[in-house]
Amino acid sequence: MILKGIPYLQTILTLLLCGTAFTARAQADSAEPADSCYPEIICPDSNRLGGNVAALEPLFQKLEALEKKDTTAVISILQIGDSHIQAGFFPNEVRENLQREFGNAGRGLIVPLKLAGTNEPPDYAITSPNSWNRSNCITRAATEEPGMSGMSIVTYDRHIELDIKTKEPFDRIWAFHHREAPLLTVPDSLSDGICCPALDNDEMTLIPLSRPVEQIRLCASVADSSFAHSAFYGFSLENGRSGVLYHSFGINGNTYAAINRNPQIVRQASGLCPDLVIVSLGTNDSYGASFDPADADVQITRLIDSIRRNMPASVLLLTTPMEHCRRIRSKGRTYRKPNPNACAMRECILRQAALYRLPVWDFYAAAGGDGAMGRWADLGIANADRVHLSREGYRLQGKLFYDAIMKAYDHYRKHNGELKILLN
Repeated sequence: MILKGIPYLQTILTLLLCGTAFTARAQADSAEPADSCYPEIICPDSNRLGGNVAALEPLFQKLEALEKKDTTAVISILQIGDSHIQAGFFPNEVRENLQREFGNAGRGLIVPLKLAGTNEPPDYAITSPNSWNRSNCITRAATEEPGMSGMSIVTYDRHIELDIKTKEPFDRIWAFHHREAPLLTVPDSLSDGICCPALDNDEMTLIPLSRPVEQIRLCASVADSSFAHSAFYGFSLENGRSGVLYHSFGINGNTYAAINRNPQIVRQASGLCPDLVIVSLGTNDSYGASFDPADADVQITRLIDSIRRNMPASVLLLTTPMEHCRRIRSKGRTYRKPNPNACAMRECILRQAALYRLPVWDFYAAAGGDGAMGRWADLGIANADRVHLSREGYRLQGKLFYDAIMKAYDHYRKHNGELKILLN
């Protein structure tokens, strides 16, 4: 059903009702996530985890431990993506719902995107008086190698200040940086000793604090030429409590190939020790007219192999992007037309998920399949470029993904920890 002319306020109310439906499970354990609250553009029957869902059993065992109030359990999730992830609205929606249900272990990874001259999520800020150069994984032959967040900022100043401000308290920081970066310190009033991680990982440093804070200034001074490479990639803000840590990073224009050209990204990101790695790429891979499905298969395979090699204990889940439109100019007119490559990219992702026996979330189908972008735009929850969604659209995407996860988890609980029935 194509919805046209629906007042924008009604769209907002629909989305808010969706949020109410999700939180209802915390109040009534027997309630399942409701499909009926979604706009009719959504295909509820397709909004589920497919593929080898049984691979998620280790994750669901930890979720069950959190439900039983295990005060030592922490689940770490990492989502890797592109501009759909960089803005933060989609992953933040998933994070907030999971933490509301299973406990909040902290904000997780934040990335100095504004210092790199681009947009960053609205729930934190990283500022600095220093002059910074930047690079990311999209740039070929970048002057500075991007780090675990797909980007890097680097300064040649002798004294460095980084101010972090967020909306929720944290009492420890994991800093990710170049192996020859100077040591970051905090004010004496918050210092609780600097502890480096085990296994001599010289690309991440733990900074414990004496009390929880919502903002802090990190400082570094270059006093030793052996530690003068002031490149930083991101910071994980944690609170020491049990619950969920939902890390995410996205780079505008990101592709499977861009991550594969920079194998250090996955290697360094393994320091987050994710129980689950979610790969949400594919829009940019398929946008151009030169898209080659055979090459896409190769790039997806390479990234799967890299994640499995660097994070052997992590469960890997792939997601498909929804339909998007490409800008076409003909006879002096410019218009936007659905890109058939998007469906072909979806098939590549589903094919590799089946080949590697991975769980997969088919957002292409859940969002409405072919023609979905036009329907989302008619509803006012997609941008005019018909590639990106609006803030409300990304919130809806996040709710759909959370719903799909919870459907699989509830099935696991109701069948005494068995997920094999969901294998397809």
